[in-house]
Amino acid sequence: MNKICREYMLEVKALFPIKRKPEREYIRKLTSDVEDFCEEAKVTDKEELYQKYGNPNDVVNSYLQCVDIEYISKQIRTTRIVKGVISVLLILATIATSAFCILLYAQR
Repeated sequence: MNKICREYMLEVKALFPIKRKPEREYIRKLTSDVEDFCEEAKVTDKEELYQKYGNPNDVVNSYLQCVDIEYISKQIRTTRIVKGVISVLLILATIATSAFCILLYAQR
């Protein structure tokens, strides 16, 4: 994959709100199509990709329009909860480690 195609796909990937299995499969298929197009058409700039596939925003929007809204909202909610739990656990681990270090230092 050349640099231009890679940059285009990175832009598309960055705009997806979640990346579960269906989204990864869609991205994989799109990547394959973009690679094939880049090899056949000898793409030299992103404008050619924008004309063929559309802006990254359009690509993601077209995918999201085809997907059930409840699925997306549920996955975003789940992701938010998991991130919150991980954040709380990291904060607790930091506090516990700090307390342990203070106790060890106080014993010296």
